[in-house]
Amino acid sequence: MPRIIGVGAIVIMLLLIFTGNMILVLPLLFLIVLLSTPLQISFALRIKKWEKRLRNRNITEDEFYDLYSDLKTMWWVPNHLKYWGRLKKIYSSALYSRELTLDQKRHLYEVLDELSLQGIPYPQDRKNQHRPADVKYDVF
Repeated sequence: MPRIIGVGAIVIMLLLIFTGNMILVLPLLFLIVLLSTPLQISFALRIKKWEKRLRNRNITEDEFYDLYSDLKTMWWVPNHLKYWGRLKKIYSSALYSRELTLDQKRHLYEVLDELSLQGIPYPQDRKNQHRPADVKYDVF
């Protein structure tokens, strides 16, 4: 939905430019900025709220559903380093939580991937991360 709106706004702007209605381009651009600013502030405040709520602890299963639905409604992340870092902290608290299932962690990964968050690991099953018990290590 947000990509459709963005593409639609760009198409309308290009049509206005090519048809010679340059007088309408500036008010339309001002309207887009005016409407996107409150959304940007809202998204930033939601990210900050979740980061404060999950500071130095893992997420519970009850909180996961609220977080998932909240992140699902976001259209974009404000383009500032602190918000990307906050989202990574939120993801790490979910990734290392023992209360969440692997599917829940993967759903959260997909949502954050749609928001273009870079540098987060894909959740894997814990069975793959343990050392095999049958390997004998040579001690000189």
